[in-house]
Amino acid sequence: MPSILGKIILAYLALALGVAGFVLFTSADLSYLESRVREAVAITAFQDDAQEMRRHEKNFLLYQAPGELAAARGLAAGLAGRIASDGEVLARVLPGAELAAMSAAIAAYRRLLDPASLDASGTQAARVREAGHAISEASDRLAERERGLLIETLRQSRQALIWTLGLVALLALAGGQLLWGAVGRPLRRLEAQLKPLAEGRFQAFAEVSRDREMVSFTAALNRMLEELESRRRQVLHAQRLAALGTLASGVAHELNNPLGNISGACQILLEELAGQPGLSREARADLRGWLTQIDDETERARRIVLNLLDYSRKPGRADLTAHLGTTLDRSLLLLGQRLPAGDTVSRDIPPGLWVRMDPQRLQQVFVNLIQNALEAGARQVRIRARLARVGDWPPAGAALVVGEGLGPEVGAPERGEGVEPGVLIRVADDGPGIPPDRIERILDPFYTSHPPGEGTGLGLHIVSEIIREQGGAIAVSSPPQGGASFALLLPGGEAP
Repeated sequence: MPSILGKIILAYLALALGVAGFVLFTSADLSYLESRVREAVAITAFQDDAQEMRRHEKNFLLYQAPGELAAARGLAAGLAGRIASDGEVLARVLPGAELAAMSAAIAAYRRLLDPASLDASGTQAARVREAGHAISEASDRLAERERGLLIETLRQSRQALIWTLGLVALLALAGGQLLWGAVGRPLRRLEAQLKPLAEGRFQAFAEVSRDREMVSFTAALNRMLEELESRRRQVLHAQRLAALGTLASGVAHELNNPLGNISGACQILLEELAGQPGLSREARADLRGWLTQIDDETERARRIVLNLLDYSRKPGRADLTAHLGTTLDRSLLLLGQRLPAGDTVSRDIPPGLWVRMDPQRLQQVFVNLIQNALEAGARQVRIRARLARVGDWPPAGAALVVGEGLGPEVGAPERGEGVEPGVLIRVADDGPGIPPDRIERILDPFYTSHPPGEGTGLGLHIVSEIIREQGGAIAVSSPPQGGASFALLLPGGEAP
């Protein structure tokens, strides 16, 4: 997978190579210019010597001073020596024929300056002037050509420098474009996707780049959005619970007293009915049936109020432990006559197994699960519990899993100090099961498959809320052959 860091490194390497090439080219060009300047210095010195030689020559021919003749002869010998030593430099400026002609003119000029045969006023003096003039003109042409070549070299160097700077600028622009495509454009797209978030619309971020850093950043943002959405749902749930708690408190206050009065009046009437001699047996039986129905419906209304109170009452985690076997016994005792005759509930719970939660809350979990199974038409409820092992969670075949559970250390064979093992509890029944299209909603509040007036739809939701309060998890499954199974994972362990 490509990365922004790799593209940045590539861009900087290309720019560094471009700058290095520019430096090398500039250094080579300056070296070439330096050599041309040295050639110009050598040619200028040659021209100066030629002009100085003519000056001494003229002074000798005018004033007949022997020292002037010796100086002219020395400068002519120096010019010959320069041609011998700087021949390659001079040859790059003058064609070979002209350089050879200049060398021959200097040699002839030296011969004409022989003191023994030189006559300052005769024909030889005129020949000396002609030879010196030819040398002077040749040196001027040499210097002029060198200046032209130097100017041309400077012009070419300036053009090459401009082209090189342009190439480096193009490399810089290409690197900037690469960085813009790798960083700037994806960030601009992310900025556009952040606008709905600022407006309160939580939408998942689309992938804006295939670079590793951008993929990780987008994934982190999406995880943040999921967490925000989860927190938002929790806040909404808490607000709903608060509103429902207020409603339940008002309902309990307004209904409990009237319902208690109705129930008490029914009990009194039932007791008084036996002492009424003027009523026939049939009339007495009818009145007893109606009063019993009134008392039963009053009790059902009271249970609905208690369910609402249980739903709105959300205690935090208590630092208590509940013994599974003992708590289940108390739960069955609370169910009492609501259990059908016979061995309805079977159990397989090792002795000493416990969970970290309030025993009353665990009783509420058992009562709600058993009562829900019986109301759904089950004849047998099986309750099993054991220490969680590696691979137990989530259970195989679970269609719905709620809660984060106890983390990756659940069921680990070697637990670190302070890490509490988990306990897996399964409550299964032989009822008709849960239809696949309803299993996803089975734990939602107020969701029920019973006819209106025969259930509140809070029992299983209260169970899931209690389990999650303790840091556990709940899973629901319903195999095709029938029956429903609830798996509970809770923090706990086994007493030594």
